[in-house]
Amino acid sequence: MSKRGHMKSTSPKQKVINSKTKRKNIVIPQNMVDNDSLELVASPIGPIRTYAVTPLDKDIIIERMQKEIVDKFYFTLSPTSSSSRPSKRKRVELPPGDADLMEKKLKMQTFAKSNIIVGTNSCTRAFEKLFRVMEKKSESTEEDSTTCRTTSDLLPMNRQISLCVLARDIRPALTLSHIPYLCKLHNIPIVLLPGKASHELGKTLGGKKVSVLLFTCGGDSDNLQGPEKKWRQQIQSYIDFIEAKIPTGLNTKTKNN
Repeated sequence: MSKRGHMKSTSPKQKVINSKTKRKNIVIPQNMVDNDSLELVASPIGPIRTYAVTPLDKDIIIERMQKEIVDKFYFTLSPTSSSSRPSKRKRVELPPGDADLMEKKLKMQTFAKSNIIVGTNSCTRAFEKLFRVMEKKSESTEEDSTTCRTTSDLLPMNRQISLCVLARDIRPALTLSHIPYLCKLHNIPIVLLPGKASHELGKTLGGKKVSVLLFTCGGDSDNLQGPEKKWRQQIQSYIDFIEAKIPTGLNTKTKNN
């Protein structure tokens, strides 16, 4: 009886172990077009694995985004003009009042939008611009570096891309599979949000769905003066906070893969 009972008790455990083993044996996509998950992406430099934050950390990240970005900087993707379609979420509108206060709030909103890139197309264009900047810099080292640094094309990219926030629930994943690859090339950390993150980000930022956003703080922070320097520090503080939520060992595991 003891042996039979022992066998019955160990059999389910063995099944659980076998099931866990099967889960670990993830099929690595060989081509970019085969990508069906943002956690493991095929790329020309090899497979790139990104680990999602916990659901609790995702809620904290989005909650603090509401307080430190949307509310503080009046950041919103909603159009200021009236829309025929009613929205359940109230748009973050600048309240009427003193002209100087109104101007300050408009400046804060513009500053935040210049440091946060939202959407697949906008983020892809930002990476394309970064590639052009790198090409110009490489040419300038061979000829004359001063002529390259004075071009207007380089000025916006003085704010380096410092962090990428990516929603895992986007389907098909192929539409965003190039983002982890580009981030890997430029050593940009990725915060992968689980669950229905695209809907939650969209609701927070005043849009329908937000799949990816880039923070471009850094680079020219020392050249800022007055309130803009303080605003940059506030946004950078939020970046440092959510970057600390990336699962431990992400960078080393990604390199090993």
